[in-house]
This record gives sequence, structure tokens and C-alpha cells, in this order.
Amino acid sequence: MPRAVIEDAPPAENGVEPQDKVHEVTADAPRFVTFDQLVAKPRRKLTFPIHTIDADGDEIVLQMTYQSLTNREYDELVERHPPEAREKAKGAQFNVMTFSPALVAAVSYEPRMSFEQAKMIFESDTWSGGELATLFINAQRVCNSGLDVPFIVRD
Repeated sequence: MPRAVIEDAPPAENGVEPQDKVHEVTADAPRFVTFDQLVAKPRRKLTFPIHTIDADGDEIVLQMTYQSLTNREYDELVERHPPEAREKAKGAQFNVMTFSPALVAAVSYEPRMSFEQAKMIFESDTWSGGELATLFINAQRVCNSGLDVPFIVRD
């Protein structure tokens, strides 16, 4: 059962008494973290569906799991796949044709994939652009989740 915690309100300003702050404390409420918990935090994992058909033509849903790279690993991977001149002119930070399978291979957890296997998928005639984008976007998502950029509204 939730219980309310009331914090002392700050002193009155300009003669207006502020309201007390009331917070609900529940079993699943966020709690303060220790340094040991921060250090022991596991890498983020992401499991997502792959919709396909089996040998009989029946629709099936397979699941893949990715595990995030560290910040340093991600940056080093980007550096190993620099954009071509025409990509760089458009503002790209990496070569899409080589970075996409490299990232998918690097984050693949279940099943594990080598760069050659991921490249084979990206060059396959059976995967659509949208399906390949799903693999790549989820690979970026597992590595970059947690970024919280607020929107700025201007008049």
C-alpha cells in the first residue's frame, strides 16, 4: 500500500505560502543507487521479433537478442567504417554499407553472428530494405537507449 511522504516546504517568498510537496512511495518506486550498483550494471539487452515464414509457408515469429556495446566499443566501430566522400558530403558519420552489418554482428547475442554472416544477410535477395532497417535500427537502439533529449519549444 502506498504511503505519502511530505517534505518540508521552503520558506515563504513575497508573502505567499508554498504548498507542501507530497510524493507517493510504492514498492516499485525508484530508489537511490549506490556506486557499487552503478559499477555492476549489466549491459543493456534488447529482444525483438523477426516476422517470416517457415518451409511450409506458415507465418512464424522468430526472436533475436542484441547486447549493447560500450561507449568506447561503439565509437571505435564507427571509426573503422568512415563514410565515403559522397556520404561525408551529406553529413554521414559512417559508411552505411559496411557499418550496418558490422554493428549488427557486434551486438548480436542470440544468435551470435560474425561480420561475414551479418554481411551475407545485408546482401541477401530475401531481406527487404525495411527488414534490414529493423536489424540496424534495433542495433543502434540497444547501444544508444537511455539518451533523453528534451524538445525545445520556441515561440
